[in-house]
Amino acid sequence: MRIKEKDYAIGADTLAFEMVIGGADEGVSLDWTSLIGDYGRDFGKVKVDKGKIHIRLNLPKLVRENNTMPFSVVDFIMLESIRNDIKQALEEALEGKLDGEIDVWAATAKSIECNLTSQTAGYSTCSQVLNAIHRSYYEGTNVVFQRASAKCQYDKENETVIVTKKNCYALKSYDKTLEQRKKGNKEVEADLLRIEVVMQARTIQKLFGKNSTIRDVLTEQGLAKIIKEYKRIFREDVIKGHIVPCLNNVSDILFASLKKTDRRIETIARWKELVVDEEVLRRALVKWYRHQGYDQERAKRNADTYVCRCRAKYGFPRDVISTFRHFKKLCE
Repeated sequence: MRIKEKDYAIGADTLAFEMVIGGADEGVSLDWTSLIGDYGRDFGKVKVDKGKIHIRLNLPKLVRENNTMPFSVVDFIMLESIRNDIKQALEEALEGKLDGEIDVWAATAKSIECNLTSQTAGYSTCSQVLNAIHRSYYEGTNVVFQRASAKCQYDKENETVIVTKKNCYALKSYDKTLEQRKKGNKEVEADLLRIEVVMQARTIQKLFGKNSTIRDVLTEQGLAKIIKEYKRIFREDVIKGHIVPCLNNVSDILFASLKKTDRRIETIARWKELVVDEEVLRRALVKWYRHQGYDQERAKRNADTYVCRCRAKYGFPRDVISTFRHFKKLCE
């Protein structure tokens, strides 16, 4: 059977677990210690502090050199092997540190990262897609990391956008190609965008109830639940709840300005930063030309002509909407 992109583009990344210990072990302390697999790769860490064991597992690094692509359904065949690797590495790291038998598999999930990683579509860049995500989530204060643009050091490009839905999840979107190249991975594909959901307490409880232990999560059924929930969040909250309303509202704002001023250049000067994709300008122009009495075909031709002129003059983003459509299709 041919493996499709949707089979490996979505999957788990880093999982964080925590376990309370008591008695004589309560005062034990262990700094973050690396967990090393059979192939000598560092795939996670464990720490003991203030009566708790903290465990972080990076699943892709159990099967690959890096986490450029997540741990997806095509990796499920490796689950039994990686469970053994994790068990052995945890036993080695904690050997002699704790009294008695400690069932680390009973550690409960504190955060679960699941992501979709794919190249941006057409002419769009990661920075442009991140800008659209940032603008569409206007309800709170987003965290945005930027770098100097390659074209001009005084201009900025987006590296990362983080949006938080308290106690449910954090949406972390970033330029995966840039992140990997900073780590020395020069072979990584260009224009890789990662949109990651870091699932937190309420979402984890929704998926697993009280049984969110390593034993429950690291199964085909557990990981399939995580991927299914990611797809739901992306389709319903990211796309339907934010991106689509943002695009529609921006187009309406542009149309209202065109009606008020009857001047295209004045509208662009006022609202240029809102044009997250030239398509929203095209939609507004079509409505405006129709408002002026042109038929649908002529309105579309006029809009296309003007957008082409703007392309050279203003360099509005292109294919950002196509990127969202591509990512949404991978979540079907």
